[in-house]
Amino acid sequence: MSGPTAVFHGVEVPETLLATEIQNHQAATLSEARAQAGRALAVKAVLLDRARELGLEADPERNFDGQEETCEEALIRAVLSEEIDVDAPSEADLLAVYDAQPEAFMSPPLIEAAHILVAVSGEDAIDPAAARAKATDLIFQLRSRPEIFGRLAMEHSACPSASEGGSLGQLRPGDILPEIWNALMEMKAGEVSSEPVLTEHGWHVLRLDQLSPAARLPFEYVRPHIAMKIEARFWTRAAARYVDVLLGNSAAEPRLKLDTDGRLSEEENSIPRLDGLLGSALADIESIYDQLPPRIRQSVELTADREGEAPGGVLARSIRKFLASANDEAWTQLISKLRDSSSPLVDSLDVVVAHQLPPVRTSHRLIEMRGRVETKP
Repeated sequence: MSGPTAVFHGVEVPETLLATEIQNHQAATLSEARAQAGRALAVKAVLLDRARELGLEADPERNFDGQEETCEEALIRAVLSEEIDVDAPSEADLLAVYDAQPEAFMSPPLIEAAHILVAVSGEDAIDPAAARAKATDLIFQLRSRPEIFGRLAMEHSACPSASEGGSLGQLRPGDILPEIWNALMEMKAGEVSSEPVLTEHGWHVLRLDQLSPAARLPFEYVRPHIAMKIEARFWTRAAARYVDVLLGNSAAEPRLKLDTDGRLSEEENSIPRLDGLLGSALADIESIYDQLPPRIRQSVELTADREGEAPGGVLARSIRKFLASANDEAWTQLISKLRDSSSPLVDSLDVVVAHQLPPVRTSHRLIEMRGRVETKP
């Protein structure tokens, strides 16, 4: 006995596999996460099937972290590489992006600076108040003799840069603490900070040696980067359209099934079998109708009386409409109903009638008043 399954885009998916896949999808509701997981598994199935049709073989690759693809991942990559081809962007496309986003193609500001650190933590730490006073005194000395900055750094700085006269070298945004970067950006080249700057390490005496502001990069320099981004966007759109076509074909002609390990199953998808079962009922509808239990016949006969049609005709019309319009949810319900069924045809027609015909309304006695019974539907 196989486990319960669901249908997504015509692909039959084991519920156990779906439960595992749902964990990879964040959504506002469980039903949305389930739909996303089901679609992802259906995409996997149709791509694996296409790889099989193309005769592709898996050649797993490793990423920069040393992680190797599964065979299924390698096949999916291979089929997309084989089937998706996009035109290179035109020069006009590239220039349009460059002109529309001038701020996106800027070189970062560069600075060269030096500092003297009077530490408030670690081996060279002194009292915070005393540290600030010492840093302030160093600034006072440098006002009249800025050329001794390197010597003072070697004598007083608690930073390893002391051996280099306090030089921090060439810096970009993010290379140093924001407090120091922001202070340096307010200074002029050759200037020593007028006040010490506090960070988690202590008080800093700063000197800005050179500032190269941000500048727009030439088009030719960024052209390959823009082209790569546009091509990636074109490829993503083309891949999405390609997958949508495969899913549409799968929904129109269901035949694929995944096993519990996420591989294409050799077992037949249940939908064609059920389609054939219902189709066979149309060949002898009157005989089939006579075999139905009373509860199903009652629903059919009520519709037949209301529309002036023979019960067999109503049942046949319901079957045809179901076969033409049943969605994944309806097929899932039908497959679930038949999982342990000993009467597959009768149970199939039970689902069809429930989907296509109005439910039978039953009156119930609710209130007795003065010897008579009031009923409500």
